[in-house]
Amino acid sequence: MRPVIPCLFALLITSPAAAQVAGSVQQPIINGQPVDSDVFPSAAQLIIGGSLQGQQIKSPVCTATLVAPDVVLTAAHCLEDFPLTFGIFPLDDMTFWVTFEEDLGYMMEQEHQGNPPLPDDAVEASGFVQHPDFTFDSFNGGVDGPGKFDDIALVFLEEPITDRPHAWLPDADEDASLAEQQVVDIVGYGQQTAESSGNPFEPPAPGTAFVRIHAESFINELGEHEMQIGDGEETSRKCHGDSGGPSYAQVETELTEDVRVVGVTSHAYDERDCQVGGVDTRVGPYLEWIAEAFEDACADGTRLDCEDGAIPRPGATGDDDDDDAGGAGCGNGCDQGEAPAGGSALLLLAASLGVARRRR
Repeated sequence: MRPVIPCLFALLITSPAAAQVAGSVQQPIINGQPVDSDVFPSAAQLIIGGSLQGQQIKSPVCTATLVAPDVVLTAAHCLEDFPLTFGIFPLDDMTFWVTFEEDLGYMMEQEHQGNPPLPDDAVEASGFVQHPDFTFDSFNGGVDGPGKFDDIALVFLEEPITDRPHAWLPDADEDASLAEQQVVDIVGYGQQTAESSGNPFEPPAPGTAFVRIHAESFINELGEHEMQIGDGEETSRKCHGDSGGPSYAQVETELTEDVRVVGVTSHAYDERDCQVGGVDTRVGPYLEWIAEAFEDACADGTRLDCEDGAIPRPGATGDDDDDDAGGAGCGNGCDQGEAPAGGSALLLLAASLGVARRRR
């Protein structure tokens, strides 16, 4: 079985020194529709930046989810430069931003020479932490359905985002209520087709990537640590560029909000790549690690919005103070309109690079 394909967005770099790491073909949610940023408003685009051979670069790289005013949930592989640069040159002074802009195609235009201006709403990261057991080496033998790759990470922001609601994480019981065939919603910024040229240095066709896409899908296969979202070609599913993005589901709960971000887009199901539904890391099995990471970031000053340092939870039914979701009090679902609670499937990485727990 061949290695898993990288689902990170590669840069379209046109300067001579960076020509060897030109953008790789990426794909996003398949069988979805463009949506405004008020549909599942916690879904975000992750942007990477740094210095490559002395030249400053920036590019959209993955999808992510705001899970506290100053914390973003994403995939661990999204915080590595290897899938972006193919290991040809190191990316120095690597940093990240999050944005909720609906169309970031302008960032890939040649006129910017790989260093486009940031969106007006971009917020820079103060640090990040990957799950300590994540490593690219785990993917060297390929993948075959849901497994355990610990592909989950948190990005901490320099300032809290208070003008939109964050998503709610499930507790252990809510995660345990998930079932196969359950409807999920996903949002991602990937390319909207399963086909690719096979040329890793060919950028996505204009208009086929870097746009906020939503689709309803379902849990096709539920593993202990991962789950497949979507199935065959007729279903909505994720692909390259949707890595790190959310799968939202309605859970069994007595709390005021019943929509949770239950999955983080991670990797392909098998060698069929985007032709079938990809695999998410389930959030539930990592709640203890997430809670510790929240607390550690408060203790060392990486997080600034630390009233109690705990994972935010919606209030009980009847509470009047359910207002910690970005001041909106409506969690994932503010202004969703008719968008249902459901999701799709994705694809992911390729390479062999050992990754240790790291905070910047």
